[in-house]
Amino acid sequence: MKRHSFFLKLFLGNLAIIGLVLGVGAAVTYRSLDAEFLRTTYAYQDYLAEIAQQYLERVWPLPAAEIDRLCDQFVEAPAEEGAPADAAAQRDRGLPERMTVIARDGRVLGDSFGNPSTPAAMESHKAPSRPEFLAALEGRPGHAVRRSETVGIEFRYVALPIRHQGEVVGAVRVAMPVAAIHQGEAVLRDALLWTVAMAVATFALLGLLINWIWFQPLKRLTQAARRMASGDLQQRALVYGPVELAQLGLALNALRDNLVQQIETVTAQRENLEKVVANLREGVVAADAAGRIVLMNRAAVDLLAANEGDLVGRPLEAVVRAAAVVDVYHRAVAAGRPVGRQIEMDVKGRRCDMDVLAFPVASGKAGPSGLVVMRDVTELVRSAAMKAEFAANASHELRTPLATLRAAIDALAACDPADREGLAKLTAMLDRHVRRLENLTADLLNLHVVETAREELDLGPVRFDSLEEWLRAQFADGASRRGVALEFNVSAPAEAVTTDRKLLHLILQNLVDNAIKFTPAGGRVTVSMGRGDRQTQFRVADTGVGIGRTDLPLVFERFFQADAARSGDTGERGTGLGLAIVKHACERLGAKVAIESELGRGTTVTVLAPDRPAAEPDAD
Repeated sequence: MKRHSFFLKLFLGNLAIIGLVLGVGAAVTYRSLDAEFLRTTYAYQDYLAEIAQQYLERVWPLPAAEIDRLCDQFVEAPAEEGAPADAAAQRDRGLPERMTVIARDGRVLGDSFGNPSTPAAMESHKAPSRPEFLAALEGRPGHAVRRSETVGIEFRYVALPIRHQGEVVGAVRVAMPVAAIHQGEAVLRDALLWTVAMAVATFALLGLLINWIWFQPLKRLTQAARRMASGDLQQRALVYGPVELAQLGLALNALRDNLVQQIETVTAQRENLEKVVANLREGVVAADAAGRIVLMNRAAVDLLAANEGDLVGRPLEAVVRAAAVVDVYHRAVAAGRPVGRQIEMDVKGRRCDMDVLAFPVASGKAGPSGLVVMRDVTELVRSAAMKAEFAANASHELRTPLATLRAAIDALAACDPADREGLAKLTAMLDRHVRRLENLTADLLNLHVVETAREELDLGPVRFDSLEEWLRAQFADGASRRGVALEFNVSAPAEAVTTDRKLLHLILQNLVDNAIKFTPAGGRVTVSMGRGDRQTQFRVADTGVGIGRTDLPLVFERFFQADAARSGDTGERGTGLGLAIVKHACERLGAKVAIESELGRGTTVTVLAPDRPAAEPDAD
């Protein structure tokens, strides 16, 4: 649609209105002035005829030559000095009035333009072609507009009767050329036209100047609006000019302020969303209707992308090498509803379980786009499997002593009360398996505590000498009964480590208990404590049965027991949870645990705890 300048429309509209008003005014004025001009002209002609009538009636009768001279003098204008005064000169000067005196019989007695002595030029005027003369001979004024046969010019005639002694003796006629009347009208018309033209031109110039002055604020507001539309919101619109334009400028500035605020809000929300998406542990991939990537966060790159180049704008199939993920995306977009699936895939050389959810996102006329969210559920799957295995192992470990207890109780019920030796064996069996159940229950509770990690660490200073004293009180008697030497190697007893006392006791308790339990009589268990390079070292070494090389990577699993431990000379089995408790307790403390062992030559477990902020040593 073609659009025109508002300035041009306003200027031309005002100019058209002014022209129309002036044109209508000029037309009305011309009609009024023309009517007044004709009335004045006709009245003047009638006035001349009346004067000629009165004069001739007073001097009548006169000879024809005298009458012709009077006609020439009557219409003679005031002559300039040296100018001719005859009729021919009057005609040459273009004087419009013509006076003719006609006798009753139609003879021309005098004429200011003609020569009455020439019959060919002045034939009898008593003819139907001269109605004004016929009316005058009848004693009444006569008027007519026609072409003069004598002069050959169209005239307006006014004829009046000449009376002498009560009788009409002739007529006097005053003629005025119609061309002269029209010329006067033309002069009047031209004067009005030039006046209107000059007025329109003047108003056009003034209107152009006024419109330009008025249009400048609007032009600046338009320029400001265009800058805002193009994204430049730095400069504000100037507020000046008429009230309406000032209000428009204020409204435009208010619109700009609201737009800036909304853009800042949207930008902040977008940045926050980008930060949230970028820091999600779940992988997020967004694609447009053409299947090209528009968003891919770091987690998705780590899980799916073979390289870390510029991935935005590339096809989804070219970036995501997992066909199952691409298939889930296309199924969701095609179906128009969310589609989820759990898949196994290789991520940087390791097999992972992925929970993939894809759903379509409406994106206007271009068609639906899609979003893929991936979550690594490997640990959850493994945890579920471990829980199932744990339940099975716990049931198995509990079932053995419970079955033994049931058998012992049945045997006890059938045993002769007098059989002291049988009762003693059954009682010892019950005591051994009850203690096993107690140990298993305690280990399960301890494992639950270190795995759930619901409570914060209770950090505090723990001195090495207090640890040595606590370990001696716990295990010295048991080691002595087994014939195992319990030794301590503490480099600086007065030094302290800042840690959680409960977890540290749990770690050392399980390590020392395992070492004593699987060390035969005559063996030795050595507990070492000391400061290292920005860390504290705890080491428990024994000379027991040891662990085979193939079993060593599995010793920290729940309920795992090495074959040598199961059939060793100790005659007592462990619960299989001690080293699992040690592992999880070390993880909570941020410590590292390492184990070295050899069959028949003993085992050494080392715990390296990181240094924490110094604290006052305890008073133990």
